[in-house]
Amino acid sequence: MDTVKRRRQPDHVRAALLDAVVQEAVRAGLGSVTVQGVAERAGVSKGALFHHFPNRQALLEAAHAEGLAQFGADIDALMADDPVPAGRFTRAYVRATFAAMQVEDRSWARFSLTAAVEPAFAEQWRQWLGARLDAAPAEGTDPRLRVARLAADGYWFQMLGGGFGAYDTRGLDGLLACVLGFTHDAPAGEAAHG
Repeated sequence: MDTVKRRRQPDHVRAALLDAVVQEAVRAGLGSVTVQGVAERAGVSKGALFHHFPNRQALLEAAHAEGLAQFGADIDALMADDPVPAGRFTRAYVRATFAAMQVEDRSWARFSLTAAVEPAFAEQWRQWLGARLDAAPAEGTDPRLRVARLAADGYWFQMLGGGFGAYDTRGLDGLLACVLGFTHDAPAGEAAHG
């Protein structure tokens, strides 16, 4: 895309910058992400980058927020297809997490692992999850649902961290069914709020 077209499409420039952040972080770690490197990877000037983001930290936080927004959209789509109110958010969370690990390009998921050690991103995550659980109060207090979410997080971590069997997808359906089993028979109170 030439420079003139980019100037006329600020949403595309912003998306290219956020993708460039992710690619740079995955390539060499979050600490190595530079404004210059991101601008070069996105094919824009540093001035164009600063037009969208006032500094490196704002750029990094925006990339993390974009990943959370994408994950949230995946969850929302899964929730819309789930007719059972009790445990709906957690089932969608588990399914979205497992699905994210089955795509060929896991750059955004890898970025989230890289970003997990950054306090600002950890706070973004806590706020995001807190808001989602506030919308489904019974899911935040049910230990079975929390176990399911933690199991999904563990699967995500293992797949990205390269642990034992990280890319072994044999038995994946059984594993997913087992984790989803924790989401059934959620408290009756959720159905009243759902």
